[in-house]
Amino acid sequence: MSSINEFLSARDEYIARVKEELLGPGSEISIPDAEHELITNSPDVRYSIGILFPKNNKLNADNNDPSRVEESSEPSEDFLEEEEEAGGEETEKTDPVTPAEEENLDEEISLAAQNMPSSLGFTFLASSDLQVLKCKVAFATYRKARMPDCRIPFYPDSSEQYSVPAQLSSYVVYDSEERCLKLCTGLNRKTVHDLYERDFLDGDEYGIFPAMYKLCDQLKGGYVRVPHNVEVVIDFLSGDYVDDNKHLDETNAKITALKRKINDHLYSVTVMLVNDDEEKSNGTRCLFQPTVKVESEANGFRFCEYSALVDFDVLDSEERSLELQYRNKRVYGTGLGTSVNWNIDTDGNGEIYNDFFPEVEVPQMDFTIPKSFGIKEEALSMRHLSDLDKTEKSQKLSELRSVVDAYGRWIDTLVETQKDLPAHHQSAASINISGCLKAKDRMLTGLRILDEDSVAWAAFSLANRAMFMQRVHLKLQSETGNIDRYPGDENLTKLLDFLDYTEPTGITGDKYAWRLFQIAFLLMSIESITNDSARDRDIVDLIWFPTGGGKTEAYLGLTAFTIFFRRLAHLPDSDGTTVIMRYTLRLLAAQQFTRASTLICACEYIRSDAVSRRPQYGKYPLGNTEITIGLWIGREHIPNTNADAKKHLKELTDARTDTLQYAKEQHNKFQVLKCPWCGTKLVKDRDGTKMIGTFGYRMRNNRHFELFCPQESCFFNQQGKLPIQIIDEELYASPPTLLFGTVDKFAMIPWKKEIGAFFAAGTDNRAPDLVIQDELHLISGPLGTMVGLYEAAIDALCTRNGIRPKIVASTATIRRAKEQCSALYNREVSQFPHPGLDAEDSFFARESIIDYDHGVYGRKYVGLMPSGKTKAMMEVRSIAALMQEINIMDLSDDIKDKFWTLTVYFNSLKDLGKCSTLVDDDVKDFIKRTAFRLGSAKDARMIARADELTSRVNTTQLNETLDKLEKHCYSKENIENKRYPSNVLLATNMISVGIDVARLNVMLLVGQPKLTSEYIQASSRVGRSFPGVAFALYDGSKSRDRSHYEQFKPYHESFYKHVEPTGATPFSKPARDRALHAVMIAMVRVLEDELSAEKGAAKFNRKDYAARIAELKKYITERASDISKRMNTEMVDDSSEIALEIDSVFEKWEQLAENFDEEHFYYGEKFLIKEPDDGEGGESGGRHRGEGRLMNPFNTSRNDPAFDTMTSMRNVDSTVAGNVLIWEEV
Repeated sequence: MSSINEFLSARDEYIARVKEELLGPGSEISIPDAEHELITNSPDVRYSIGILFPKNNKLNADNNDPSRVEESSEPSEDFLEEEEEAGGEETEKTDPVTPAEEENLDEEISLAAQNMPSSLGFTFLASSDLQVLKCKVAFATYRKARMPDCRIPFYPDSSEQYSVPAQLSSYVVYDSEERCLKLCTGLNRKTVHDLYERDFLDGDEYGIFPAMYKLCDQLKGGYVRVPHNVEVVIDFLSGDYVDDNKHLDETNAKITALKRKINDHLYSVTVMLVNDDEEKSNGTRCLFQPTVKVESEANGFRFCEYSALVDFDVLDSEERSLELQYRNKRVYGTGLGTSVNWNIDTDGNGEIYNDFFPEVEVPQMDFTIPKSFGIKEEALSMRHLSDLDKTEKSQKLSELRSVVDAYGRWIDTLVETQKDLPAHHQSAASINISGCLKAKDRMLTGLRILDEDSVAWAAFSLANRAMFMQRVHLKLQSETGNIDRYPGDENLTKLLDFLDYTEPTGITGDKYAWRLFQIAFLLMSIESITNDSARDRDIVDLIWFPTGGGKTEAYLGLTAFTIFFRRLAHLPDSDGTTVIMRYTLRLLAAQQFTRASTLICACEYIRSDAVSRRPQYGKYPLGNTEITIGLWIGREHIPNTNADAKKHLKELTDARTDTLQYAKEQHNKFQVLKCPWCGTKLVKDRDGTKMIGTFGYRMRNNRHFELFCPQESCFFNQQGKLPIQIIDEELYASPPTLLFGTVDKFAMIPWKKEIGAFFAAGTDNRAPDLVIQDELHLISGPLGTMVGLYEAAIDALCTRNGIRPKIVASTATIRRAKEQCSALYNREVSQFPHPGLDAEDSFFARESIIDYDHGVYGRKYVGLMPSGKTKAMMEVRSIAALMQEINIMDLSDDIKDKFWTLTVYFNSLKDLGKCSTLVDDDVKDFIKRTAFRLGSAKDARMIARADELTSRVNTTQLNETLDKLEKHCYSKENIENKRYPSNVLLATNMISVGIDVARLNVMLLVGQPKLTSEYIQASSRVGRSFPGVAFALYDGSKSRDRSHYEQFKPYHESFYKHVEPTGATPFSKPARDRALHAVMIAMVRVLEDELSAEKGAAKFNRKDYAARIAELKKYITERASDISKRMNTEMVDDSSEIALEIDSVFEKWEQLAENFDEEHFYYGEKFLIKEPDDGEGGESGGRHRGEGRLMNPFNTSRNDPAFDTMTSMRNVDSTVAGNVLIWEEV
């Protein structure tokens, strides 16, 4: 394996090559150097960014047109004559705009915001009134190539003695000093072709004919770069607007500037570089690679921060906290038509300059524990804190106490730091310090409970053992996952047979540790789980930690503790669902389910051993009921009934070798593809002409679906089955200990009575004790509104025995968390880790200081804004450059592999679909052109069809794509054996969360995502294990994209600060109209046993259930009122209106029930697929003869009086009826 420094060097070279290709110079091999390059077509066609066009030119092309203003086809190595297109943009000449008489930069700035920009600039703040401003300007122009310019590097053997063959000497000559071929006379491609056809050489001597073809191209369509470097003096003595620095270095470039006084010690200065040419655009009239630089030393002033303009009086408390935390992330300027960069020290001395290819390296978080903290390593060891280690309890508690003491000392340093903060930061600092102190007190309470409560300590010890075992088995799978493992695998069998968790060395050694914040969070949550009446049980604990920081491990640890504590403290009523984990995306749920399944397997292993006659690891009263996990997601992805499962399973088991792949794609909807305990594959595969492996799915007694591990050495093979269930019918019959599902599925609560089983309906068991919501930031907008409304029902069902569940949420990106948690859960929120005084340091993690010499690096972000190119054209060029440059770099296989697969991220499926077509056509063509330009067509990268991670791909394909990404690496051996790694991965926001593939280290984000949280989450999929880079390709036609590009550096240095607030309005009028009835029906159906059956809807009447109606109406109206007050005390209270709406719901229910007899009125599940039978003969005794229902699926039956009810929380948009008219001539 190569060193990190080798990966870093490769990344920097890769970025530099892409810069040369897109911005220039250096896109073609040139003599004497790139500064004076000679390129073989017009530079305004060759380059894609950093071009200033003549004024008043327009880009006459659709933004989605990839072929507009494209390079001509490069000559191929077949030496066929090809006609080259004329270089230059086709533009429309318009009358020049007459500048306004008012002295300002409006015209110049507007020229920077065009698709074919004519200006660039930036604004900065200065500490004093400038009379004169000196700046350095650099740019390039290109002129048409002449014959003496034309030369091509040429490397024959014995170069000192070499001379060209006599037959060619009248056309070209070899210069041994420059080691290149030069033209002696005019030459065209036809002449070269004729010479080649005469075949007077024995083969192609050192590639002389391809070189001659390139010389032809240089002569016919070549352009030579002319660099310009000018020092400009801007004189403000005659006024604050200056426009007299024109014709810089005898070109049409000019500098304009504007100065404005803000106060006596603060001045705003804007400098613009303009292409003042007004003729039709072509390659010789544009300015390329332009830069403007201003230095404080040369001008005698200091740069001032933009924070000087912030008015703290108008900021809310959260905004003040963010200004405090990010006060060290200084902003010194903003770009205009370009990004801006600076090197300025804390005293304001340095330089500021524009940058068309901005790069920002975002540091990783450092989770290591400084020795100065005084924290003992044992305090974080999962093995040591478990019952496998026989160290005295008092010693372990002392070690855990060292974590809390260190946190306390860190808080003390905050108090000292606060004293030196300016007045406008004091209130925010006090609030943050107070939050840290509360977190510390909760940790101390947790330690006290562990000390005094033996049951809590036992649960804590077992939770640590379960987490330790989980990590051991994940490590085992990692070490054996280099190839697919099938039943009977000798290597795996040997490892499993000799696995002993008490063995302190090898794979079971003491090398699995908590991260600091994880163990702190577990300590902080102890009281919430062990004390049903604890105040903190009613608080939403929000784990807010950067992407990749270990949030999942934190709540999995709490999950294990909750499961074991419930078994130990409440065994008689501990059966049923203990923990509910909810996710928003199918891919995220499937990914995290595998990880959680390994933990549940560990918990069940512990339970099984603990209640056995001769326990190997200790006896505990954990009961005889299995600890299980269940996956509860939509029927599109999993068969929800045993009957459906049986059909799909039969198709799989009946498949032949030649039909196996198709059968798996169409019928393997069982999600679990590997045993989560040992890693053995649970599916059959094709190996040549035979099948290998065994399906780990079966129907017990031909009626009940179950999963089993076919590996005989696996513990769960010996147990008979895996503690995992995925079929709804089985989950309802035996509710899993950990219910794992998507939020959408909870919309089915009013439809299916069986869902009540998850809330202990009809039993004496406890309701769920813990509810976990991952990626909370995704529960916003319309989805968040629906979730918040249904949450009222879920909360009521969980609290039916008077005990509210603990709620834990997690996210890496969120704003207005207090308001969002209030809307969703009607609870206060406590963020952990609580922010301190600096975003760079939360005690539990610190921002790394980048130091390549010590292997400390971050993820790089690069901004791309097209100049004179359409969006589609820029996609083609960018993808081609990113793919081809890594192909021709001289790197070892393991380094090249880490940059081989390009992930392209889109904001919509529509954009992705268009690009998929481009990859199959235009991208391949452009790669060939680039390859020929830099070498030969043989160097072109061959690419197959792009892979996808989107919602339009079925689950089997998704899993296979993920498997391919992880296992199919780039290597010459794999290529020879036709095991091709993925070239291009096209993805939407499905990839934003839950994907962790070490091979993914290059991403192109097409357009700025709608939310900063989405941008952070998506780009964080690359560079998780190796140095990564994310290229942001902005859309020049969108002002928001331009703004992000112009603020590239400050945005990326503090992009968590820029996360947009999200919201949910669960009791808004549209939300109530959509789903309030469903919430009321769900609660009544689950809480009233006699109404729970499908036909129970007919038994309802308002008189008999008046008490329940009054109770629920009071509950809902009070909840709505409380949420309004939590979110905004000035919000109008709609509780009286909501009460009337609830009355109308029950009134309508009663009326519908009265219209049908009890045997023919249903809730509506029966009619999810087919419509009710209307019956014949009208009415009988005032009642309909046919069948009726209380609910019909949303947007399916316009004339049905039943409640229009959602079956998914994403069904938020109404459909619009329409007709298609076909006109035909008769």
